This record gives sequence, C-alpha cells and structure tokens, in this order.
Amino acid sequence: MERDERQELAVTIGLLLLVGGVLLGDALFGPWPTLAVGVTFVLTHYLGPHAARELAIRRFARQLRRYH
Repeated sequence: MERDERQELAVTIGLLLLVGGVLLGDALFGPWPTLAVGVTFVLTHYLGPHAARELAIRRFARQLRRYH
C-alpha cells in the first residue's frame, strides 16, 4: 500500500511541475517556443532509446567489419 501512495505522490508532483513549467514558459517566452520545447522533449523521450540502439548496432557492425 505504501508503494502505491508514493507512486501516486510522485505522479502528482511530476504533473504539478509539468503544468508549472508550461505556465512559466508561456509567460516568459510565449506559447510557440514553449510548445516547441515541449514537443522536442516528448520526441526525444520516445525516439531517444531507438536512436541510441540504432547507433550502438551500427558501431558494433562497423567494428565487426574492421576486425574481420
């Protein structure tokens, strides 16, 4: 039960920080730069692991070709 409460608290704090960051970014920089930064973070989060895996595979293949 304690883990569920901690996880719920972590999600709540994360959402509050997200909303606060968006409101602060909107006030300081305007809506379009804030949207661009948000979209960049989301795309990096979803595409980052795939891109890192792809780069690691290419590096390994290059090493195999070099040594064989």
